[in-house]
Amino acid sequence: MKKVLIMAGSFAICFSLLAQGKSGEKGKDKQKNKNNAAQVDDKGKNKDKEKANDDKAKNDEHDRKIWDGVAGTSDCGKPSKNQPAKVRSNFKRDYPNAINVRWTKCRGDWTATFANGIFLSTAVYHANGDRRDTRTPITRNEIPRITLDSVFKKRPGINIGDVIKIDLPGKLDEIFRIKAGTDAGSEFLFFNKLGELVKYDY
Repeated sequence: MKKVLIMAGSFAICFSLLAQGKSGEKGKDKQKNKNNAAQVDDKGKNKDKEKANDDKAKNDEHDRKIWDGVAGTSDCGKPSKNQPAKVRSNFKRDYPNAINVRWTKCRGDWTATFANGIFLSTAVYHANGDRRDTRTPITRNEIPRITLDSVFKKRPGINIGDVIKIDLPGKLDEIFRIKAGTDAGSEFLFFNKLGELVKYDY
């Protein structure tokens, strides 16, 4: 009987020691989890900052391409509020699927920069709600072949820089604004989709 009591007492002491060892590990695990949660939060905050910086850089680059060479556009990228109701409603009518809309004001017109499928576009509206045009930076490969051939025919050896596709309201016409680099500097040429050199008040 003594042996049974001694063995039971030994088991009780062993179990209590094991339980204390496990509870110490639980405390360590909790501390590790707290540290991991803090690291995840910091990483999440850093990712948010990185995304905001990437978005700002993308918007700045888009604005640079859209307004390059246009006088009086140094403040065109500044956010604006309180767009006229007609401007907002006409924008929603024209682009119902637009996402990530950023409103600015430029040279007296309201501009909405938004994601338009895979492109980033800028729609320009007069204060009365009439859309002036929509401007989308595109690559050289997206210029219609007939237009591109005409550009090289009229300007042999041209160095094509940024290209902006301009969609006009109420018309099926598109105009391509091509930044051409020359020895004297940059010039901007406007071609329609038939390859004709046109004038456009950008």
